[in-house]
Amino acid sequence: MKKNKNIQPEVSIAMCTYNGALFLREQLESIINQDYKNITEVVCVDDNSRDDTWQILEEYAQKYPKFKIIQNNSNLGFTKNFEKAFSLTTKPFIAIADQDDIWYSSKITKLIDNIGSNLMSYSDNEYIDINGYSLGKKFSDYRRLSTCTSCLNFTLYNGISGHTAMINRNLLKYAFPFSTVIPYDYWLAFHATQHGVIPYVNEPLVGYRQHETNALGAVGVSKSKKKDSVSRKITHEMILNFITALDERLVYEKQVLQKLAVTYVDLSLKSRIKRVALFWQNKEALLFFKKRNEFRKAFYCLKMLWQIR
Repeated sequence: MKKNKNIQPEVSIAMCTYNGALFLREQLESIINQDYKNITEVVCVDDNSRDDTWQILEEYAQKYPKFKIIQNNSNLGFTKNFEKAFSLTTKPFIAIADQDDIWYSSKITKLIDNIGSNLMSYSDNEYIDINGYSLGKKFSDYRRLSTCTSCLNFTLYNGISGHTAMINRNLLKYAFPFSTVIPYDYWLAFHATQHGVIPYVNEPLVGYRQHETNALGAVGVSKSKKKDSVSRKITHEMILNFITALDERLVYEKQVLQKLAVTYVDLSLKSRIKRVALFWQNKEALLFFKKRNEFRKAFYCLKMLWQIR
């Protein structure tokens, strides 16, 4: 962000917690120790935890006036709880915090410096173990990360984790209410690329802790494969959500998504051939986050003849 270095815009932190007492203090300390000096609000919404999470939040709220803590009377769930946290923030920029990570000290500074006039910026992350030590792997080892330029980048894959992102508050007027079938960070990124690009900071700015109780899946934790029919139904519903959320200016993107949606209902050979052609024509956008060379991208498009992603 090209601004007077002496004038830092105010930043809110939106954090959600649920039974996160084990690692919460380390995450909170890494927020407090940021080198960015104008983090003026830390909003923590606890989703009715049953461990010592709330007591820890109360301790920090008593010590730091900028902490605003709220506890739900009943469990809202991951996405709705983050929607509530965002709605309670008041500053022009919002950074997103999970309950068990470690932020590196320059995280907020570098995300703010790179967001410019866009609605979102993001960085790489580094995988750490339960003790906070590096596992020698980054998210960019598994996904191609770069500046995102099209909402089609998020049609089938998401490469932006919420805890790596900074958003401009104006993004919320487009993204609220959150989708009930699409993860909130996925949803925010889809909207952000309708109104600009999402600049990428090419370094890890957060340690992503790997453990069995992560709110979302961790690397190395096996997941059972969904049956094709269930997976197809979910993806089709996501695409329909994206179509509904598209800005009317994006005529081409709407056409692509509408054509793609049809192929998740019509499973005829003719429809499958159309899906292959659609992937091939839009492979740079649809496969944006895939770490594949041109040959492997071509083969991936061909696979759409018999495989539905």
